[in-house]
Amino acid sequence: MNGGPWLSLLVPVYNVRPFVEDCLSSILYEMRDHAQVELIVLDDCSTDGSAALCRQMAQAVGPSFRFLSHSHNRGISAARNALIDAARGRYAWFVDADDRMMAGAIDALRIIVDRHAPDLVSCDYVREGDARFSTFDGPAQALSRCTETLVAGVFARRRLHVWSRIWKRALFGPATRFPEGACFEDVAIVPRLLLQVGSFYHVSEPWIFYRSRPGSIMAHLARKVKLFDRQRNDELARALVGFHHELAQGLSGVTARTQMIVARFLEREYVKISKRLLRCPQSRASLGALRSEIGRYRRVMEDSSPISFGQVAWQYLQKGRIIRAGILGLALAMSKRQPEH
Repeated sequence: MNGGPWLSLLVPVYNVRPFVEDCLSSILYEMRDHAQVELIVLDDCSTDGSAALCRQMAQAVGPSFRFLSHSHNRGISAARNALIDAARGRYAWFVDADDRMMAGAIDALRIIVDRHAPDLVSCDYVREGDARFSTFDGPAQALSRCTETLVAGVFARRRLHVWSRIWKRALFGPATRFPEGACFEDVAIVPRLLLQVGSFYHVSEPWIFYRSRPGSIMAHLARKVKLFDRQRNDELARALVGFHHELAQGLSGVTARTQMIVARFLEREYVKISKRLLRCPQSRASLGALRSEIGRYRRVMEDSSPISFGQVAWQYLQKGRIIRAGILGLALAMSKRQPEH
C-alpha cells in the first residue's frame, strides 16, 4: 500500500447544509492518524450553501481533502460514479453526507485490511434513537471466501446500501456503474458487486450513524399516501431486472435456499408497492386499472426472481407463516399479470 492512499472516503453532496459539516468532521477526526487516507467530496450543484462550506473545509485541511463539483445537477448516481473515477485508494468507502462515521471505524478497518486484504469489509450501523441494525446474516469477525454466503446473508437482512460496505476499488468497472438518472441505485448495483467478491469480512459493530431525514427517497415514498409516485416505484421494481440470470451465472450450483432468500426480498418489495397502490385514492378509482397496475409490477418483479411468488407464498404456508402467506396471497390475487410487450 506504499506510495498512495489505501482508502478513499467518497462523499456525494447535494443540499445537506444542516448535516454535512457534522459528517465531514466525523470523517476528518477518524482520519487524523492515517496519512494514507483521502477524502473526496463532490457537490452536485447544491443551492443551500453546502458547496461553500465543503470548499472552505477542504482548503483548511489540505491535500488529503479534495473538493470536486459538477457544472450542473446530475443526480446521486452520477456523483458516485465521478467519485469512484477520481478515487486513488485501494479501497473505496461511500459515506452519505447526512450520516456520521463512528469513532474507531478507520482504525478497525485498517487492522482488517492489513491482516486479511478482503475484497469487501461490511459493518453494522445505528440510527437516531440508538436502534442498531445488522447488515449481514452470517459469519462475523472472520475472513470468509464463500460468495453465496455473502449474497444470501446480505439479502436476508435486506440492507442493500453501498455505504455500510467498504469495497476494493477494482470491483468497480464498466459493468458496475451506478445507474444514472434513477433512484434506488444501491439496490441496482450492490447485488452485482457482491457477485464479484471473492473474500469478505463482516464486522458486527456499527461504523456508521445513519440519519433518517424527511427528504430521503424512502421517506418520500412512505409519505406519499394520496399520490402514487409511479416513476420511483417503477425504478425500484426494475432495479434487479435480470439479476436472477446473473445469480445463476455468477454462482454455479446456487442453492434453493439462496434463491428463496432473493425471491423473498423481491416479493416483499412487490407487496410494499401493492400496498402503496391500494392506499392511493386515484388508484382505487377503477378496480380493473388497479389490478392491471399491480399485475404490471408483479410481472416485472416476479420475472426478476429466481422463484415464483406463488412458490414463496407456499413456502410461507409450509413454515407456518400464515400472516406473510396471506399478505402475499392477497397481493397476488389482486394482480392481473400483463403480457410483456
